Amino acid sequence: MAKSSFGKMATQYKGSSQLIIDEQYDLKGLNLVAPDQVMPEGESPYALNARMYAKSDGDSRVAIRTRKGTERFSTPVGETANVQNVGSAVATAEISPEEWVAQPFTASSTGALTKFEVEVKKQAGATGIVMVDIYTNVSSAPGVKMMSSSIKTSDITTTFQYLPAYYIHAETITNATQYWAVFYVQEGGTGNYELNLADATGAIRSTDGGTNYSSLGDSVRYKTYTSTVGRVLGAHRWYPQNSNNRTLFAHETDLYSVPDNTGTPTSIYSSISASADYVRFAQMNDLLYWVDGDSVCKQWDGTTVSSLTNSPNSPTHIIAHQQRLFFVSDDDRTRVVFSDLNSPTSYASTNFFYVPNPKSPDTISGWTVFQENLVIFTHETKHVLYGSDIGSFTRKEAVGTKGAISQEAIVTDRNYIYFMADDKQIYRYNGISDELISEKVQPELSGISDVSSVRLAIYDNQLRVYYAKNPDAQNHRMLLFDIVYKQWFRDTERPVGGCLEWYLDDNRLIEFSSVVGALYYAEQDYSDLGSPIEFAYWTAYKMYTSGAAKDRVKKFRPVLRAAEQAYYMMIGKDIDFQNSPDMRAYFVSGSGTTWGGGALWGGGAIWGSQRLVDNKAGMSRRGKHTQYRFEKTGVETPVEILGYIAAIKAGRPR
Repeated sequence: MAKSSFGKMATQYKGSSQLIIDEQYDLKGLNLVAPDQVMPEGESPYALNARMYAKSDGDSRVAIRTRKGTERFSTPVGETANVQNVGSAVATAEISPEEWVAQPFTASSTGALTKFEVEVKKQAGATGIVMVDIYTNVSSAPGVKMMSSSIKTSDITTTFQYLPAYYIHAETITNATQYWAVFYVQEGGTGNYELNLADATGAIRSTDGGTNYSSLGDSVRYKTYTSTVGRVLGAHRWYPQNSNNRTLFAHETDLYSVPDNTGTPTSIYSSISASADYVRFAQMNDLLYWVDGDSVCKQWDGTTVSSLTNSPNSPTHIIAHQQRLFFVSDDDRTRVVFSDLNSPTSYASTNFFYVPNPKSPDTISGWTVFQENLVIFTHETKHVLYGSDIGSFTRKEAVGTKGAISQEAIVTDRNYIYFMADDKQIYRYNGISDELISEKVQPELSGISDVSSVRLAIYDNQLRVYYAKNPDAQNHRMLLFDIVYKQWFRDTERPVGGCLEWYLDDNRLIEFSSVVGALYYAEQDYSDLGSPIEFAYWTAYKMYTSGAAKDRVKKFRPVLRAAEQAYYMMIGKDIDFQNSPDMRAYFVSGSGTTWGGGALWGGGAIWGSQRLVDNKAGMSRRGKHTQYRFEKTGVETPVEILGYIAAIKAGRPR
């Protein structure tokens, strides 16, 4: 007979002057599902634009760091000069972190603003990033910020020159509408930069960081450029036998070829269907093929585009398998038609089969080659085509029961097929069964606004999921799954539609825009074409004692690696799920004397800079549950967190 426990003395928790030490270095990825009290060790309920560990040579070996960004590869389609002011120079205006200059401009045509050039130079010894932000006009002054970019510090010299700021967000500006360009130096910069001015009124100046403005009397010399609005419909890396490798992408009704050395897109075909939602590619016998779901399949030999003779009408899907081309036709999306061996223009009357059966409502959504077999997805399930020719082809329904939403939501590596199913979750199929892998980020995926825009890709043992989340109509987000460590990360404010890998050319990663016809080099430095990256990493809420006591953080030391450029970030804590954190500026800078820094040889200076920063950060307030937050938005200001050390004074239970 069990004994009652009511007679037992309750565990006693007492306040103590003894400090509890919380030393954490095993910081991990995103978990949007688990309650904080049972969160797996080191995982985060909120992380933006972060990565775990080093992924390539030269990366710092830290627990969590700011993700890398993008650089311009191709000129956006249709980029042409818009409005400009290039009148004779009459004066100059200084800018710094406190001194801002704003210049109004009125668009001369409607288009996506992709580049803004300004005539700028630096004074001797000046450092820092020159920012070029675009604002709406409100009461003849800068109103709402539309987008932000910057000019590379290394490009600015002590002589005036027009230098570009590129805009990854490429917001549309409207003909005859006024906007403002605002120039200043990012916080942490030293010294002054100068803008060249023309003899015209309009520019205004602020000496308090953009709060109040007064007339400058002249006008900044500048040039603006707009491009054709519209997302990239598909992209492909072509590898012909003559080694004239190039990247192709579809935008609006054109297919463009982009050589590596110039990045200048040239249209090779201008009759893609205006109603096409995608363009899909295949390569076989040194020819490139593509379909748009509304036209006959096209082929290109590097010089001439022609229609593929005898191919199905208006195919929705194309793939090369066993030296044959396979198609799904738009008039019956359960019917697969394939060419004769090594003969894409020859189709025997028996070269077809159905998946799952004729006129089924569960139509084919995509396919991929896996373990030398063709795996064909429908919306509800998947089928596997075994064999190598008409005599040996055998189709069987796969044991894994999940289907895929689209061709773009299917990707393969050596071990798995990764795909998004109709429930908006990510699975992987090993040839036998499906495994759900996205349970930790299920709330984020549930908010996808348009599943047809989702694109999956694999690069460097990382699964990338590009998507749009309400209220965005185009892809502006990406979820990244680290396949090795099985951790998720989330990127925001990146209008990128998808990516492709130059797997035969140094494995470079190329991303393409979801707002204009442009390609970008990915995994480059720490900005998006000059746009700041917003980094945030919050720990789970912790209970240091009974959960009934209010504890106080006596000392908190973040353990960081200093970047090349000194900067301020925000570090603080929130208590008891209030989401009202006490955030304070924290200076991140290596100390010491560096080569070229002005110190005299033999003068007693200690050479070399400190890379480890662990100065104390202030924390206030008591709470039962404590969460630490690290945040920074900036250009080339990577946050690199090794961990943290907290000394906690236990409170008395109440």
